[in-house]
Amino acid sequence: MLKKGLRIIIIFFIIACICNCYRMNIAYGKDKATIILTSNQDTIEIGEEIEITVRIEEVKTSAYDFSLYFDTSKWDYISNIENTNVIGNRILFVWFDEKGGKGAKEGDLITFQFRAKEKGLATFQLEGDFYDQNGKSLETEVKEKQVRIGKEESDFAKQEKEEGENSQEGNANLQVLRLDKEGITPEFSPEVHEYYLTVSTNVKDIEVLAITENPKATIQITGNTNLQEGLNRIVIQVVSSDKTQSNTYTIEVTKTQNLELANTNLEILAIENVLLFPPFDNSQTNYQAQIPNQQDTLHVLAIPENEQAIVSVTGKENLVVGNNFLEIVVTAPNGFSKKKYQVEVYRRNEEEEKKYQEEKQLEKNALQEAYQVEELSNQIEEVQQTSTKEQTKKYGLIFVGIAISTVILFVIVRWKSKLK
Repeated sequence: MLKKGLRIIIIFFIIACICNCYRMNIAYGKDKATIILTSNQDTIEIGEEIEITVRIEEVKTSAYDFSLYFDTSKWDYISNIENTNVIGNRILFVWFDEKGGKGAKEGDLITFQFRAKEKGLATFQLEGDFYDQNGKSLETEVKEKQVRIGKEESDFAKQEKEEGENSQEGNANLQVLRLDKEGITPEFSPEVHEYYLTVSTNVKDIEVLAITENPKATIQITGNTNLQEGLNRIVIQVVSSDKTQSNTYTIEVTKTQNLELANTNLEILAIENVLLFPPFDNSQTNYQAQIPNQQDTLHVLAIPENEQAIVSVTGKENLVVGNNFLEIVVTAPNGFSKKKYQVEVYRRNEEEEKKYQEEKQLEKNALQEAYQVEELSNQIEEVQQTSTKEQTKKYGLIFVGIAISTVILFVIVRWKSKLK
């Protein structure tokens, strides 16, 4: 033990000397680095172990000495790592590149292990000095990490007391579907059964709140725990109280570090000479449209937000009279994340087409009549304005004539008075 302690003291002394040398050679201006504390879990139970990793981003480092602070009332430090020393709630760690900068590090630097021993919210904090390959001190921004020990009662747990309002025995619809993670698309609707979500790699579980319209219907949720990197599927199975009906709601969850490579959004969705209802919004996946009886093919424009994504369109040809379903599937650049946009296209039959055209003609006639009335109104207004202008001009001339006559009469009277 004495030799090990002496060895740690010597290492600290060497690092301190190196750091002082680095400080003496610091040039004006510092490179910026972000120091992030990450964990393999955000919530754990008492007795479970957790890993806290120190990560540097944006630059490389060839030497560093830092202190990692933790709450000793909530954690037991269980790692046994060289070049570390533990004093109370503080772990001191030092490292330098023996290759003179050639072995500089970027990304994950070191991982510490802890065991939870008391419930509560615990925060890990770090402070220290980092140096680049040239021995220059790095300007650092440190992001702390919070971990919860023991699950607290969430809003979902409080909302589980809600009950549906439709007591029909054959009802197998959901009334509420919420997650404890933001970003699910599209917005929930009982008639929409497919949803999509992208989360970061530190998400392990997703809490799901699902409430049925009929409070007596049964529900089963699977796939929302122990999420793996890549594609995951959460399935919500609803069975009506009389066991005659069932519905399956799915949430496709992509767990990834690169959100852009998982982008399945469309930037543009349009059909030539066809109106979508509601108007296109990439957070909406279900639409409706109507086409004439004579039309049996659609010309679809579907452009993804990420140009590397692949778009496939099915159901745009050989449309039958009545309901048809157009599907646009976007496959993200990662190759496995997908989103399906669906348009329910109704092709009118001959009788409906005739009625539709008659209604359009009536609308056209009404618009023409309204236009003619407006034109006539404008003409009348112009005539009135013209008449008013002419009357104003006429009365103006009369007024001028009277004024001139008055002046002449005044001059004559003055002239006669002078003659007398």
